[in-house]
Amino acid sequence: MAEVAWSEDLCVGIQQVDDEHQQLVATLNQLDEAMKSGKGTRVMSEILNQMVQYTQIHFESEEKLMVECDYPKISLHQAQHRQLEGKLIKFQVKFEKSGQRISKDMMVFLTNWLTKHILVDDNAFATFYNEAAVKS
Repeated sequence: MAEVAWSEDLCVGIQQVDDEHQQLVATLNQLDEAMKSGKGTRVMSEILNQMVQYTQIHFESEEKLMVECDYPKISLHQAQHRQLEGKLIKFQVKFEKSGQRISKDMMVFLTNWLTKHILVDDNAFATFYNEAAVKS
């Protein structure tokens, strides 16, 4: 799995959201690097915990902005967030109980989910948010 390079393409135009996305990408890359270099279970567990916690913080932050601007697709967006949270937590529990290694398939899933979600869903929200701010 190749490292996700942060680029302007991933910017949605809301500074807080972009900063949080950069942190998520950095953590994903840290997890990928730890997996590739065969880091120990303790290190992998710490990075995975960080990923789960920061994802939850980011989703809460993003959803507050959606409420502020009365985003019409908030329910769909929240459902996508809950789905990823569920998968991450399920994987975290499995990892903690069995010490199962983080697989390449899991990294591909996380990378694809995050980049697609930013490029499609978060960009749609950001466009709405920024247009609503202009109208205010």
